[in-house]
Amino acid sequence: MSPSNAREDEYTIVPLTLLDATLGNVNLYLRVSMIFDAQLSFEKLRSSWFDMIRARPVIGALVRRSKSSPSALAYHIPTPATLERYIDDQFTVPDQHKDFFCMDESHRSINDYCPAFGTGARAPTRSTDGIFVADGAAPEDKARCTGFNGIASIQELLDSNRPIVTTQVTRFRDATVITCSMSHIFGDLFSFKAMFQGWESALHGASPAPFEQLGVDPFRAYGPGGELGSQGGTEPVPPPGWRVYGWMDKARFLRRFLWDVYVSRPERTISSKHIFIPESHLRALEDRAKHDLVTVQAKRRRRGRAEQETPLRVSRSDVLYAWLLKNNHAHLAPDHWCSPATIANARAKPPAPLRARSSDFPSHEWYGAAMCVGLGSLRAGDIMKMPLGELALYVREAVKENSSRENAKKWMAFQLHHNLWKKPSGRFVFWCPPHHHWSGLTDWRLGKLPDVDFTPARIDGGGDDNRGPVTVCAIDGYMISGSTQRNCWICLGEADGGVWIIGITGQGEWTHPQGLGRYRRLRHRPASKL
Repeated sequence: MSPSNAREDEYTIVPLTLLDATLGNVNLYLRVSMIFDAQLSFEKLRSSWFDMIRARPVIGALVRRSKSSPSALAYHIPTPATLERYIDDQFTVPDQHKDFFCMDESHRSINDYCPAFGTGARAPTRSTDGIFVADGAAPEDKARCTGFNGIASIQELLDSNRPIVTTQVTRFRDATVITCSMSHIFGDLFSFKAMFQGWESALHGASPAPFEQLGVDPFRAYGPGGELGSQGGTEPVPPPGWRVYGWMDKARFLRRFLWDVYVSRPERTISSKHIFIPESHLRALEDRAKHDLVTVQAKRRRRGRAEQETPLRVSRSDVLYAWLLKNNHAHLAPDHWCSPATIANARAKPPAPLRARSSDFPSHEWYGAAMCVGLGSLRAGDIMKMPLGELALYVREAVKENSSRENAKKWMAFQLHHNLWKKPSGRFVFWCPPHHHWSGLTDWRLGKLPDVDFTPARIDGGGDDNRGPVTVCAIDGYMISGSTQRNCWICLGEADGGVWIIGITGQGEWTHPQGLGRYRRLRHRPASKL
């Protein structure tokens, strides 16, 4: 039902949390695709999707401006009767306005769509040639196969009767791509995983647990006027690495940015590609890092750092980021300053005085808690010369320090003071100096997105035959925003025997012989004109 004609009793109004309603989230649309290694039934997927929304109607909610909400945005969650009318209407609306749309591309293989993807023995991931870098799907084809029915802006979401999440299922001859399009105000990685887990439950015939405590904002106190936020318009202290640009900084940043966008790396030269690192290579990288740490620890002991009696350690995520930094900074001059950033999540490491896994947080996952954490500044030459393990340790210690409880508290108050969609400060804030090369990595590995079982949706009858379960063989995703997406990287997670990474950067980075250019390249095959 159109909200312009809706009565108040047809929707329950729930305010969005403050962090979800910051500028970086409001102005960003995400499309995340899970690629399953079998043909799946449109009917089973559609019916289970709507069953999931019946249990968790906020996923089918509209989003509207709100004068009473602290964030100025609110969900309009349909009541059961409104939801049933909406589901009935979905079968009669035009295809591009269907919020669950199915497209049949079974005349071609998933590999024809994107050279990185495949199923069975001939999949690119089954090759013994190691790491590969693959072209993404052709932009027009990708938009049609993943976003035909998707919303592309917050303005469209606010002014239409479309829900916060829309879904497209595209079935190829040997695989099925399920894409969810959503504004980043919906939450974060863990919100997306909770949505797919609910869908999985519905597909298996179980009713997903409802989301309770909707509207509870764990970070409300850090907002302007809150007991932990800015008071009386006073600017909070920036967290480590972050700064408020003055006019000179803005001029220097703008000059460098415009040169990069219009001269050095025009937008037409920026492309998105997939990187696949097989498990065997991941283990080799981890072994190399562990070996490097023995040397690092010995150096620290010689310098009198007695606290280093406990063996140094790094995680797989630390090693992956260090590997990526070495590969995506190889094109820079050795004396060029670089300021990378990554994402920490306040669920696991909440800002003081909140406590993780406590009643300080709502029981559901439908809220965002991602924090952009700067890692300090290094020269490109130091990144390239530093042993892998030492660089991984640098990443680990920087993340630990800059996302500590006290620094997370500073980050939350700082962001909610400057970047609220409702009332931004008007100041430009960034995590690095204006003359530095910046880049950012989001790591989705902890979400374990491929750990869902959609076997009951298999067209051939599910898992009762000898073909085994349906699995996620790849993950894909992209962003829609009004600004350039260069220097953005996402570690999507582990699927089909290795880790998937998406990068958006220039030709120089993709082809540098000391960087990503040394790896096997899979190119998109142009469609036949016959």
